[in-house]
Amino acid sequence: MAVAFLLSIGSYADYSRMRVVLNDGSEVFYDTRDVNFVDFDIVAEELEPEPQAIKMYVRGDNVDVDGPCAYEWKENMGPGNGVLCYPKELTSNPNERHPVVIFCPGGGETPGSQPVLIKRLASMGFIVYSQPSTWEGADAKKAFDWIEQMNNDPAARFYNKLNMERVGVCGHSQGGVMAEGCANIDSRVATLMLMNSGDFSHAGATKLTIPTGFITGHTDMAYDNAVGDYGNRDNKAPMWLGIKGNEGHGYGPWGGVPTVVAWMRWHLCGEEFRRADFLTNGGAYCNANGWETQFKNW
Repeated sequence: MAVAFLLSIGSYADYSRMRVVLNDGSEVFYDTRDVNFVDFDIVAEELEPEPQAIKMYVRGDNVDVDGPCAYEWKENMGPGNGVLCYPKELTSNPNERHPVVIFCPGGGETPGSQPVLIKRLASMGFIVYSQPSTWEGADAKKAFDWIEQMNNDPAARFYNKLNMERVGVCGHSQGGVMAEGCANIDSRVATLMLMNSGDFSHAGATKLTIPTGFITGHTDMAYDNAVGDYGNRDNKAPMWLGIKGNEGHGYGPWGGVPTVVAWMRWHLCGEEFRRADFLTNGGAYCNANGWETQFKNW
């Protein structure tokens, strides 16, 4: 119930000062001859409500299996005629947003030919787009632009339901070079994961400032690319390098899927408990379970 107080100073002309005690205990004095009246008539309904923090829509917690969300799989979508995969039931909470990830498949692969990562993320609440890989990061940026248009369109399914301020991009082989290029030119990208990939000159990651991961194996034909990219002394970004035993070039988008999912949930969904999986010896992906791990700049 709102209560209103009105104090008429004129009725108390014998008092020369009015004392106001603030919340911190300090006092303020006013000369009553300069004050006509004091009005406390402020109803609760007129006060601005406290803004609520935006939360990420993410479901399930075991990255080794698909999550609980049924998902849609749409082909020939977007600027790359790619695959768009997303939960059938989107959030109805105005203070909740779906995380967004673009996956760039390996060279010669179709948008849907490496589906495990795409489906795993969508089953946990992510909006995921996959398109044929090129060598140009600008092509992945166009896909982010297209998704953001749907987030801003009142007539679109995704209207105001996506977190486009912090998105993730990942890629396999040639697609990793594309993803790295996108991260270098798109300020929305908050994290990057390269699977069996890396820049041929080892300079692609030197401009990055976002958390960046590399997955490779000792028999991976892109081993030197990944290790060289990670090892460039000019790198400034927080980086993680995971070498999975003698795994080969195809490991990333198949066996490496749980690692990528955990990485994206950590950096896009605020699951800070996953930090130890990557950066603490004995964690799931840190010098344990067949991983040889290095990290720097954290």
